[in-house]
Amino acid sequence: MIYAEKKDAHEDNFITLLEKSKELLVAKIRADNKISPLDFEWLVWNKMCEASIGSEFEGTIKQTGTYAFPDIVANGYFGVEVKVTTQDHWTSTGNSVLESSRVEDVERIYIMFGKLGGQANVAYRLYQECLPEISVTHFPRYRINMELPIGKSIFDKMGMDYDTLRKSKDSLRQIKDYYRRQLKAGEELWWIDEEKEDGSSSPVIRSLRSFRKEEKDRFFIESMILFPEMFGTSTTKFERAAAYLITEYNAVSANLRDVFTAGGQAEIRIKGSDLLVPKIFFHLFSRAKEIQEEIEKIDKEKLLNYWRIEKMEGNRINQWGKLLNERAGSNLIYSASEIFEAGL
Repeated sequence: MIYAEKKDAHEDNFITLLEKSKELLVAKIRADNKISPLDFEWLVWNKMCEASIGSEFEGTIKQTGTYAFPDIVANGYFGVEVKVTTQDHWTSTGNSVLESSRVEDVERIYIMFGKLGGQANVAYRLYQECLPEISVTHFPRYRINMELPIGKSIFDKMGMDYDTLRKSKDSLRQIKDYYRRQLKAGEELWWIDEEKEDGSSSPVIRSLRSFRKEEKDRFFIESMILFPEMFGTSTTKFERAAAYLITEYNAVSANLRDVFTAGGQAEIRIKGSDLLVPKIFFHLFSRAKEIQEEIEKIDKEKLLNYWRIEKMEGNRINQWGKLLNERAGSNLIYSASEIFEAGL
């Protein structure tokens, strides 16, 4: 779906201002090859002021604060976000998807992009038309591509226009839902699943081997609950658990499979008989009570996300048992859920 952007006479006049500013900027940066990226934002403001003389925008062009979005405001309604690269390309990392620092009352934002590498040049474009994807530094941010074809923006892909998404009270969840629908087997969204209460995450990556026993047990139990596919035969069955170890615990493991399967087989007693089962099913049996207790504690939204389901049924244990059987297959005499129930 392509979202056509409606423009009125005021916006046409603003585009004329941007075009004049661009011409002045190109002339300046080609004449002075010592223009630095730090100089460029001030230069954009300066040339916009010069180009605005005699127009409705004269005297209204203001620079905003260091952390404000966008960088320049005209008439209190139009905005210009300044981007610059010293490379010979038209791509860059953009702004936060949440736009929490957006200047109030600014409705239409354009990017003024300076390319200082190769033959120096400048381009401007409506903000939402050149955002193909979302990437991450410390938080989800838009990617910028000034050469992006019309109809290929992230908003076209999501089937939602830019203003609807930015004004939504649930924009981050809508972005999550879109990217989750694109996931392949074993993939997870590490960068937008960071929902810590204080919004922070440690910069230190640990090894699972360094965990205290209580912490390792919690990860172990949570993984068996959230990723029932690990009881199946897929070659990717531990990959989502590995991603979860990174996102939730800031940790990695070089042999995560062995954490759940080391030891080969073990014996359990089920329905009056002794049965030799793979070690991961022994853990399912021996830790059944811990699993039962933890399922009731886990946040509903977390279960919906990791179980890849639309809604919760009345009995979480039964619902998990069904998922367990679906994803574990039938390689044993008893189903996975029967082994779990035998351990209770």
